[in-house]
Amino acid sequence: MNKIFFLMLTLCMLIIFLLTIMKIHPIFLTISLLVYSSLICIIMSLWSFNFLYSIMTFLMLISGLLIIFMYFSSLIANEKNKITINIYIMSSLILNYLVMMMNITFNNFNFFSIPYNFWESMNMFYNINSMQFNNILMIYNYPYMNMTIMCILYLLMSLFIIIKISSIKFGSLRKIN
Repeated sequence: MNKIFFLMLTLCMLIIFLLTIMKIHPIFLTISLLVYSSLICIIMSLWSFNFLYSIMTFLMLISGLLIIFMYFSSLIANEKNKITINIYIMSSLILNYLVMMMNITFNNFNFFSIPYNFWESMNMFYNINSMQFNNILMIYNYPYMNMTIMCILYLLMSLFIIIKISSIKFGSLRKIN
């Protein structure tokens, strides 16, 4: 349970860090999406007994992100980006992170001291194999399998089209003087 809590805390901290950045660049956003998707797939693999769903989700997210990255890298000029960070938000973020880590390390955050009804509701939330989450896992079974295969083929076709559009022999899509 502590691993899931730590990964969710890390994911929240990364989201808050993204909000502190003042200048938003598409390549920076693509890299942050890559980190978020990998953290979400790690959390999914910790929740379920089978790693197949998290691996397939990761592969689909990475293929889509690579298509977006290739498209943006062909359109955006190679210019230096100066990242400006809001100091007040960043300092509060670091302080919040340190307090949470101290709370975990000194064992003040005890899961057994939480009231029973709250613990029962959280247990229902974390149980990925319960009946509530069977609809999510059905996308790889028979009736919905065709839609998943169609989405995979669509991503593959769009990858080939973007590679053809942004090929090296025709030059970049955006002419630089």
